[in-house]
Amino acid sequence: MSASSDNASHWLNDAGKARALFQGKRLPSPETDSNGIHLPFAERRGKIVLVCLSFVRHLLSVAAISTFISGISAFADENIVTEIIVSASRLETTEQPVRVVDMDDAPRPLMAVDTLRGISSVAVSQSGNRGSLTQIRLRGAEANHVMVLIDGVQANDPAIGSEFNFGTLHGIGITRIEVLNGPQSAVHGSDALAGVIFIDTTPVADRSAVYLGIGTAQTVTSSIDFARVKSDGYVSTSIGGIKSDGTNVSLAGDENDAFKNNNLNFNAQHSVANWTVKLTSRLTRSWTDFDPTPYPAFVPIDGDLRNDTDLRLIGVSGIWDGSDYWTPTIHLATTRARLSNVSSGTISDGSIGKRYNVTLSNNFRLWNEQRLNVTLGHHSEELLRHGVPSVYGDPNQNQQTQSSNIAAEYLYTGPPITASVSIRRDHNSLFGNTTTFGISGSVVLRSTKWFARIASGFKNPTFTERFGYTPDTFVGNPDLTPESSKEFQIGVHRSWRGTDLSLVYFNANLKDEIDGFVYDPVNMGFTARNMAGRSHRSGIEATVEIERGSHSLDASYSLIKSTESGLREVRRPRTLGRINYTFRVGERWILTGRITHTGSQIDTDFSTYPGTRRRLDPYQQVNAGMTFRVSRHLQLQLFVENLFNVKTQDVFGYRNPGTSIQIGIHASL
Repeated sequence: MSASSDNASHWLNDAGKARALFQGKRLPSPETDSNGIHLPFAERRGKIVLVCLSFVRHLLSVAAISTFISGISAFADENIVTEIIVSASRLETTEQPVRVVDMDDAPRPLMAVDTLRGISSVAVSQSGNRGSLTQIRLRGAEANHVMVLIDGVQANDPAIGSEFNFGTLHGIGITRIEVLNGPQSAVHGSDALAGVIFIDTTPVADRSAVYLGIGTAQTVTSSIDFARVKSDGYVSTSIGGIKSDGTNVSLAGDENDAFKNNNLNFNAQHSVANWTVKLTSRLTRSWTDFDPTPYPAFVPIDGDLRNDTDLRLIGVSGIWDGSDYWTPTIHLATTRARLSNVSSGTISDGSIGKRYNVTLSNNFRLWNEQRLNVTLGHHSEELLRHGVPSVYGDPNQNQQTQSSNIAAEYLYTGPPITASVSIRRDHNSLFGNTTTFGISGSVVLRSTKWFARIASGFKNPTFTERFGYTPDTFVGNPDLTPESSKEFQIGVHRSWRGTDLSLVYFNANLKDEIDGFVYDPVNMGFTARNMAGRSHRSGIEATVEIERGSHSLDASYSLIKSTESGLREVRRPRTLGRINYTFRVGERWILTGRITHTGSQIDTDFSTYPGTRRRLDPYQQVNAGMTFRVSRHLQLQLFVENLFNVKTQDVFGYRNPGTSIQIGIHASL
């Protein structure tokens, strides 16, 4: 279970137990029935939510038969698609189920990560306030088993355990998000053991727009968007940000934790003769207040701490399409993430994570709709860590790793059958050779698609797990070996009369899982070790999507079992779900409603040794939004998150935000 501890290094710098608060690691402690100090929401509000769930559940059963009898013209917020999928294959198609969230003109949550809550097997762990450390786990795996790509550039930060902090992701410039569950290492390598999240900013139409929004907690949101799309290419630029006084993360006290987030996004493509050149860049600056977690409780109390994040991504691609049978692409990408911990206005410690990628991809068109891809790649990562030396050791570090890979993928598309085979060989300067594979197939019978897939994935140990970052409490283990996983999934997708149904079963085993919080009596501190047993993940994912005229409804439900040595893994909700409804009233109104469900989960209370396992209560939240088109060029928007002010926790001891309201004006030219 690798390395949520890496994220903690930039949020906590106290004793060893506090350092592990963000890890999501299992401790060798017995199961307990205690509910901790989680605050259940008011009974009256709970009944209202349950009534809403019951109503929409009834709506689902009736809609496919007789409701919404208008013609098909609406859109779905989340779709299963089989073409132009860039996350699953270098051949831009897949028989795997991919969840696509379109960032259209409907009112949306304040932060982009909240648009993903509740969809198939996507578990969100938010450490309190918006803007704070936010992790995503897919199918019960670890947060650093998920590769995040922004316009094809990997955004995972090597300095924080190869994770991506979704608390820094604003929706500015984003046109859609793809979520691909299951091992994808045969295409994407180490960090894609559990899946890929692809964030796309490619414009779909011309736009010139300005947005200004104000909301609760003195929140101000603003953005400027410009895009031009032509037959020979496109160009888009988006700039904007958020500033908010925030909410109180601590369960005690009354100090709000403010945050700011500024973004600049650029994406362009141009074709001349047989050449196409792409350029993408995204700059993110984020400032987030957070609270210390002192001994003995190791839960947040009011304090003057801040985390600064500076993320820069650049990608350049060149494509030659002068042949009907061979299309080569060269892709260069770089990522630089700088994080600083600030105490009382002074930087106390920080890190810089760097990544460089060079990829040469070759697509070959064979006979009878058969295609082949052969890809060569080189990848390097670097960690620069700075801090104040102490009697326990020197936290300052400079670590590097290099890897090269060769991969091949074969695709056959002869209706009604689609099949693909992929294999990849990675050579790492520290961990030697690793081979991964993926075998997929599907068959379409009338309007029903049956599919199956078996694949493997791997995750190399992180810099933090190997070398440590708090010598007084944590000593790294340079002898760690990579984690590896194999997963089988099978499913069915059926479409008829504007209704889509999907059902997927998956079963995965993780070998050599890394526990980042193991007590070492020799060093009298904590370290990371590969676990002897195998971790098991299995579950069922069900989705329903209905479009009828001006109405659109989609629902998702996942049942997930994730265990290690027979115990539930921490921060893995047993159930996840959502129901999303959109209603377009004529040309002027868009009404949206969303119910999300997060099931019970286990977290660790570090106030005792060994730590005590706590059960976090399940919760449901209701969001509602409205857009009114005043004129062709002017819209008014309203969005309410957590309508009934449900008190929730994703991480033990951290209070999630209550009700928030955002009112905005959207003007276009």
